[in-house]
Amino acid sequence: MKRKMIFVMSIIAAITIIVAIVPVITQTDQTQLTQTDQTQLTQTDQTQSEYETREITISDIRITVEIADDNKKITKGLMFREGLPDKHGMLFVFEEERKYQFWMMNMKFNIDIIWLNEDGKVVYVVEGAEPCIDEAHISLCTYKPDETAKYVLEVNSGFVKKYGISENSIMMSS
Repeated sequence: MKRKMIFVMSIIAAITIIVAIVPVITQTDQTQLTQTDQTQLTQTDQTQSEYETREITISDIRITVEIADDNKKITKGLMFREGLPDKHGMLFVFEEERKYQFWMMNMKFNIDIIWLNEDGKVVYVVEGAEPCIDEAHISLCTYKPDETAKYVLEVNSGFVKKYGISENSIMMSS
């Protein structure tokens, strides 16, 4: 009988310890998650400040764009961002006209992609480009124009339709 009592008391003690420790561990994990989220937000702010911003117009619509004009900025693009404010985008500037393809790995939101020639004329548009699910499905989230372009503008999905952007629309610096 004593053995059973010691065994039961040991189990009760173990359960009491577990019940007391689990909330502390959970609270610590939530604090770490919050710190991680804050770090990611700070990194996003720093990422955005790495890019020069300019004003452009396209079909008389004024847009604030971040300029991606070197390999590091072009490669990173809008990856890991949660979204863009209205009438904001990223303008990729290349040295020469080519058929530049864009893939949506590590993107968190759909975008419209607009390819423009060296004169700023829209030559190709993809509306509602979706992020990659995973690396095994890259072909489903890689977008390539039919025409050569020197510039590529990424904006929120729906921008093209909302503002009536089409092939032959013209981009100009403000």
